[in-house]
Amino acid sequence: MSDTLAVLDQNKAIQLVSGNKKLADDLLLMLIKELPEHTKGIQNEHQNGNKEELRKIIHKMHGGLRYVGAPALLDIVSRTDVELFELSDEQLKQNITLIYQETDRIIKEGKYSSTVS
Repeated sequence: MSDTLAVLDQNKAIQLVSGNKKLADDLLLMLIKELPEHTKGIQNEHQNGNKEELRKIIHKMHGGLRYVGAPALLDIVSRTDVELFELSDEQLKQNITLIYQETDRIIKEGKYSSTVS
């Protein structure tokens, strides 16, 4: 689960974009700029009980995360995207809470560490 996964993994990010460190950094910055909009949309659609729109937002977020080294957020977003309509209300609420927590961690960290192996 998310607790054991890294917030950000620069090596993974660079691997995902065929070795282009600048592109990896740029994609992370784009993600960070979009995260508040995504979380606001998730909050609104969850409060409105609109699972179709909620899934659209989570699915878009999932797609963007596939090219960024953010393993913990990718894990919870991926699971939520795939299982959204099968989750109980309580499970969905827990997943959304984890999405918020991981989003906050990424925004707080703000960049990949400077160590690349």
